[in-house]
Amino acid sequence: MGALKEAHPVDRHVGLTIRRLRKARGWSQEILAEGIGVTFQQVQKYERGTNRVSCSKLMDICEKMQVHPVDILPTPQWDCAPATVCGWFEDAQWIYFRNPHLLRELGRLSPLQLKAIHAAARAFS
Repeated sequence: MGALKEAHPVDRHVGLTIRRLRKARGWSQEILAEGIGVTFQQVQKYERGTNRVSCSKLMDICEKMQVHPVDILPTPQWDCAPATVCGWFEDAQWIYFRNPHLLRELGRLSPLQLKAIHAAARAFS
């Protein structure tokens, strides 16, 4: 039998935060478990960091507890703004949702051609 693997610090943080939020609401593990479609034993494992919380289950937990995922996830240790506040990300989303084929076509261009298109687009902004 192999040695028990210790929970990753992020998994521990997420679990402890879920536990803190659950207790602040006065909920039992059973109440949270029922609300997100798992057993109370699974909630125990999430809270201990024994089992990782999947992204979809994290969203279920956030919806049930009416919190934002940022309220549960640890603060990153690097200095970087989220992509959602970067202008290029918003531009890429706008382009993609209006013409999803455009990005695939842009992928066929050389870096020099892309640079020229970028410079032209900036000239008009």
